[in-house]
Amino acid sequence: MTDETKQKLMKAALELFAKEGYKGATTLAISETAGFSEVTLFRKFGNKKNLFTSVLIQNYEKLKNDLDSIIIDKEFENPRDFLEILIRNLLKLGENNFEFIKLTVNESRRISGNFLEELVNNLSEYIEKNIQNKEIDYKIFVFDILAFMYLLLLGYGGVFMDHEGAIERFINNQALCIQ
Repeated sequence: MTDETKQKLMKAALELFAKEGYKGATTLAISETAGFSEVTLFRKFGNKKNLFTSVLIQNYEKLKNDLDSIIIDKEFENPRDFLEILIRNLLKLGENNFEFIKLTVNESRRISGNFLEELVNNLSEYIEKNIQNKEIDYKIFVFDILAFMYLLLLGYGGVFMDHEGAIERFINNQALCIQ
């Protein structure tokens, strides 16, 4: 889908769906944000649901590709080094895909398929491969990391005087938990 008009509409839709939710983001607001008439939106997508689905599919594929690029197959000196690289890469991935992540969290009941489940399963397998400990529930471990990241990305990191220090302390805490 390389049509420039479609891409502009989908970019505006992602922004407004993430900010206002599916119900709050009107087709008129989306088309005006993209710089087109509402008729153009309907001509390109037929209806709001088709636009929403197109936004989800395109951004899901982008995030999936971005996630695949941070899953590296290498040996780490210790679990802390692995966690630092993983968490910092996940934070970058979250920053680059924040609107989509926010949209999928806020509209999870409206979305068919389970992106979050696939994400948790993939990350759980990756962590288990690199940190082998029978005591760890890897899915809970992933949720812990994702929850911390999401709250930071939402701006709750302002609770910490030193944002970078908070990330460093989180990594250290996670490393302590797996020892």
